[in-house]
Formats: sequence, C-alpha cells, structure tokens
Amino acid sequence: MVNLFLSGGGDKEQTEVLDKVFVSAIDLNKPMLYIPIGVQGEIPYEDCYKWIHSVFNPLGINGIEMWTDLEAKSLEDLKKFSSIYIGGGNTFYLLNTFRETGFDKILKEFVDNKGIVYGGSAGAIIFGRDILTASYMDPNHTNLKTFEGFNYIDNYSVWCHYETSNDSLIKEYVNKYGVSVLALPEEAGIIMNEGTLKVIGSSPAYIFRNGDKYVVE
Repeated sequence: MVNLFLSGGGDKEQTEVLDKVFVSAIDLNKPMLYIPIGVQGEIPYEDCYKWIHSVFNPLGINGIEMWTDLEAKSLEDLKKFSSIYIGGGNTFYLLNTFRETGFDKILKEFVDNKGIVYGGSAGAIIFGRDILTASYMDPNHTNLKTFEGFNYIDNYSVWCHYETSNDSLIKEYVNKYGVSVLALPEEAGIIMNEGTLKVIGSSPAYIFRNGDKYVVE
C-alpha cells in the first residue's frame, strides 16, 4: 500500500498530479484529517479550511475534518480517517508542537501501520532525516533543540520549494551535516512506499549527495 505523499509545497495547480494520485489511493468513504497548525495563526484556520476544500472537493474528497489542537489524541482517534494531510507553515513550530503534545509518536504509529499521510512543504520536511533544511526560510521561534525528523526517506533530508538558486545552500548543508538531501521543486512530489520512492509531477526532483547533484525523474 502507498502510504507517504510529500510535495514541494506548490499551489493546487502545481500539485494537481500528486493530489490526484493521492485521492486514488484513499478510501473516499472515510473523512480525511487536515492538520494546518504549522501556519501558527499567521493564516486564519477558517481560511485554511476553505483552501483544503478548494483543493480536494473537485477531486472527490468531500469529508474533511480539521484538527488545530493535538492534545490528548490517540491512535484510536485516527482510525476513522482515510488519511492525514499535514499542511505547511513553520517547520520548527510544527515539529515542536507534535513533540510537545505527543502526537509525533501517534503519527509514527499511524504511518508504520500503513496509514496514508500527505505532507506539503513543512509537512513534508518533517518526514526527512532532520528539519534544518527549512532554516533558510523558517525561523526557530520555539524551544526546539533537536532537529531530527521522522526519517522515512532513506536517511535523506527534504528540501521544499527548491530552485536552482538554492544549490549553494544545499551543498553547504550537505557538507556541514554529512546528510544527503532530496530537493523538491513546487511542481514535484514523491510517493514513498515500503522503501520505494517515485517522483510525481511536472518537474523532476533532485538529490544532493557527496558534493554531487543528481536528477530524479
């Protein structure tokens, strides 16, 4: 079963190909869970809710439940959902909130039990080896001291909103931390299924490793 969908963080036109594959993989008789907390209140949650409906209603997902408080949630609470969509925002705030509420452990259980998760931008970066790839665009205003992600992408960290102008920053990161990077332009996404990675979208993804850059079609 396909279980992880990660996008480079584009708008709904840029992610449409990945979105359609995601919709085809889930049970449309169950609601989708939407977690927009990465926006930290910079965007009203009502606007987030309207946006997620504008993306997925036309593709056939009508039942969408939004969580903005992750306290006291359990794996049992997640069983009624077809999937989880984790939105973008500040990556440090997002991961810190998951850890403080204990939702990080529940989410990992959900994924490990073949639950389907879609992460966009910050919601994608947290599934990499660590989240310092977000430091070029996200300030760390939290108490987050350790930056390990969920590490589901074969020990790669994830770089979203990738443009070629980021190459020097990415190579600096690879050299400094000794961690390889999977870079996703806004038009690209990946599907991760039991160790197999597939690129979806109108743009390729890129791998930065040992000073070299590779194209992943």
